[in-house]
Amino acid sequence: MAKYLLARYIWEVSTIYHARRITLKELNEKWRDSPYYDGKDIPRRTFDYHRKEIEMLFQVNIVCDKHDNTYRIEDDSAFRNGEVRRWLLNNFSMTNVIREARDLEECISIEPIPSAEPYLSVVLQALREHKVLRMTYQSFERDTPSAYELMTYAVKLFHLRWYIIGQTTDRDGVLIFSMDRIHSLAITGQKYKYPKTFNVHDYYRDSFGIIIENGVQCERVRLKVMNNQAKYFRSLPLHTSQKEVETMPDYSVFEYHLKPTYDFEQEILSHREDVEVLEPMSLREKIKESILKMAIIYND
Repeated sequence: MAKYLLARYIWEVSTIYHARRITLKELNEKWRDSPYYDGKDIPRRTFDYHRKEIEMLFQVNIVCDKHDNTYRIEDDSAFRNGEVRRWLLNNFSMTNVIREARDLEECISIEPIPSAEPYLSVVLQALREHKVLRMTYQSFERDTPSAYELMTYAVKLFHLRWYIIGQTTDRDGVLIFSMDRIHSLAITGQKYKYPKTFNVHDYYRDSFGIIIENGVQCERVRLKVMNNQAKYFRSLPLHTSQKEVETMPDYSVFEYHLKPTYDFEQEILSHREDVEVLEPMSLREKIKESILKMAIIYND
């Protein structure tokens, strides 16, 4: 039974979160239809123990309102806005769903992620202990690997790749390394002082993707998106600043405040004729230039 406890905790959090408010009786009714049901309802004492474990594991506090004996997530907004917490919960939940569907393995196709193992756990340990990493790394632009001593500031997942954000001991400026290009990695005994002014969320607040380009300023970006694609933009915004400022039968206009870096240009181009840059004119010209270069290739 112990091996299913984590799955049960995740199921309980997910069920309460989606229900908003739920009594233990209602929770048990859903529990009986779950893949983890063991033929026994969840006693109140057991559920109280689970609540304590869930708070410790996920920093999610499940509280009981005495006036109607319903359970809810105490800080619902914090749970929704907690990016790492939400990712962990969703990842654990999806893993358990797939595990329970092993009999459908031939019917499930999952996009592969370039391996970050065993590097991710090592990087996180170094980050936690503020210890320098000794790394051998080969970028796609180099023919041979290079050695670095790295002070880790953060990690980031983007487009199925894990990245390390940090600074090397021999130069100033923040650098970004993709974990799938690491040849070797080890924690040294050398300690470093984590910069109090660095916050990865602030660092990427005005950016799309992983690239931070020097000299690129945050500005207003307006995209005209055809109606068939606008629905996808509404369901999965490109950036936290996204606002739909105009809605027409055939198209919508979405507005952003961000730095239009190379990653953002690539995203726009991936939508082909369904997305048109209205402003700024500098970005519109860059996209136009890329399209003309592609046209030359295909007309040759």
